[in-house]
Amino acid sequence: MVTALFLAYLLLVMLAKATGFEVTGSTIKSLGTSFGFDQADIREFLAARSDNMIEAYIRFNQIWDTLFGLTYGLMYVVWVSVLFKPLAHKTGLLNLLPLNQVLFDWLENYQLEVIAKQYLADGLIASSNAQLASVFSMIKWACSGLTYLLILVGIVMLIARALGNKK
Repeated sequence: MVTALFLAYLLLVMLAKATGFEVTGSTIKSLGTSFGFDQADIREFLAARSDNMIEAYIRFNQIWDTLFGLTYGLMYVVWVSVLFKPLAHKTGLLNLLPLNQVLFDWLENYQLEVIAKQYLADGLIASSNAQLASVFSMIKWACSGLTYLLILVGIVMLIARALGNKK
């Protein structure tokens, strides 16, 4: 159920809302989808867009990507909870690990909002803000990798339990 909700939100909402700031032929579709970026990447991304498109990008990060984080965070928490349910007494709050990805996604979005607003105001991009947004992005993707690894381990354990029960 939560996986269907995630997919529906991704396909029906996120992709539609992203069209407000898409630039045909742009090498960077959205800063948050890359594993880190630098000040030049941010400048290239923003310079290729009109003020209205940058405002759409800000709204996208404030609203739609924030809800997307909740959606995928909930999905991953459910997956981990279900996969590790037989070990819940040993694994404790392991099922909350995916929420770290959500937290860093939100921090990245906030920092990108600060950068975009500064760029609209005076055309500048502070190096420190760019670095912080990039660090948040890299931590987000590292947390994502850990979550995928955790889910993979849970699936392997589920298969092992199923095969063990057949014998």
